[in-house]
Amino acid sequence: MSNPLYAVGFLDDFADKDRNRAMEFKRDERMEHLAALRASRPEVFDQMGTTVRISLGYYENDKKNAIAHGVDVNKGNN
Repeated sequence: MSNPLYAVGFLDDFADKDRNRAMEFKRDERMEHLAALRASRPEVFDQMGTTVRISLGYYENDKKNAIAHGVDVNKGNN
Protein backbone atom coordinates (compact mmCIF):
# COMPACT_ATOMS: atom_id res chain seq x y z
CA MET A 1 0.00 0.00 0.00
CA SER A 2 2.46 2.61 -1.09
CA ASN A 3 -0.33 4.83 -2.46
CA PRO A 4 -2.85 5.68 0.29
CA LEU A 5 -6.44 6.32 -0.67
CA TYR A 6 -6.28 10.02 0.24
CA ALA A 7 -3.64 10.53 -2.43
CA VAL A 8 -5.86 9.26 -5.23
CA GLY A 9 -6.76 11.97 -7.72
CA PHE A 10 -10.39 12.92 -8.24
CA LEU A 11 -11.39 14.28 -11.63
CA ASP A 12 -7.92 15.51 -12.60
CA ASP A 13 -7.30 17.06 -9.19
CA PHE A 14 -6.72 15.94 -5.64
CA ALA A 15 -9.60 16.02 -3.22
CA ASP A 16 -9.62 19.14 -1.06
CA LYS A 17 -10.41 17.66 2.34
CA ASP A 18 -10.43 21.01 4.14
CA ARG A 19 -12.86 22.55 1.67
CA ASN A 20 -15.17 19.54 1.85
CA ARG A 21 -15.23 19.73 5.66
CA ALA A 22 -15.87 23.48 5.49
CA MET A 23 -18.88 22.99 3.24
CA GLU A 24 -20.29 20.40 5.67
CA PHE A 25 -19.96 22.63 8.75
CA LYS A 26 -23.14 22.99 10.78
CA ARG A 27 -23.46 25.44 13.65
CA ASP A 28 -24.11 23.66 16.94
CA GLU A 29 -25.61 25.80 19.68
CA ARG A 30 -24.49 23.34 22.37
CA MET A 31 -20.87 23.80 21.30
CA GLU A 32 -21.33 27.57 21.16
CA HIS A 33 -22.61 27.48 24.76
CA LEU A 34 -19.61 25.38 25.79
CA ALA A 35 -17.25 27.90 24.21
CA ALA A 36 -19.01 30.71 26.09
CA LEU A 37 -18.78 28.71 29.32
CA ARG A 38 -15.05 28.19 28.81
CA ALA A 39 -14.59 31.94 28.34
CA SER A 40 -16.79 33.05 31.24
CA ARG A 41 -16.23 30.29 33.82
CA PRO A 42 -13.05 28.35 33.07
CA GLU A 43 -13.08 26.64 36.46
CA VAL A 44 -16.42 24.99 35.63
CA PHE A 45 -15.28 24.08 32.12
CA ASP A 46 -12.14 22.44 33.51
CA GLN A 47 -14.29 20.09 35.59
CA MET A 48 -16.00 18.72 32.47
CA GLY A 49 -14.93 15.46 30.92
CA THR A 50 -12.17 15.05 28.41
CA THR A 51 -14.58 14.02 25.65
CA VAL A 52 -16.47 17.31 25.93
CA ARG A 53 -13.27 19.34 25.73
CA ILE A 54 -11.97 17.36 22.76
CA SER A 55 -15.32 17.69 20.99
CA LEU A 56 -15.22 21.45 21.46
CA GLY A 57 -11.70 21.55 20.04
CA TYR A 58 -12.77 19.67 16.92
CA TYR A 59 -15.81 21.91 16.53
CA GLU A 60 -13.73 25.07 16.83
CA ASN A 61 -11.17 23.79 14.32
CA ASP A 62 -13.96 22.99 11.86
CA LYS A 63 -15.46 26.44 12.46
CA LYS A 64 -12.11 28.17 11.75
CA ASN A 65 -11.73 26.09 8.61
CA ALA A 66 -15.25 27.01 7.47
CA ILE A 67 -14.53 30.71 8.04
CA ALA A 68 -11.31 30.40 6.02
CA HIS A 69 -13.33 28.93 3.14
CA GLY A 70 -15.96 31.67 3.23
CA VAL A 71 -18.78 29.73 4.90
CA ASP A 72 -21.23 31.75 7.00
CA VAL A 73 -20.87 30.14 10.44
CA ASN A 74 -23.50 32.34 12.06
CA LYS A 75 -26.46 30.65 10.40
CA GLY A 76 -28.26 27.90 12.31
CA ASN A 77 -28.26 25.14 9.69
CA ASN A 78 -25.96 25.89 6.78
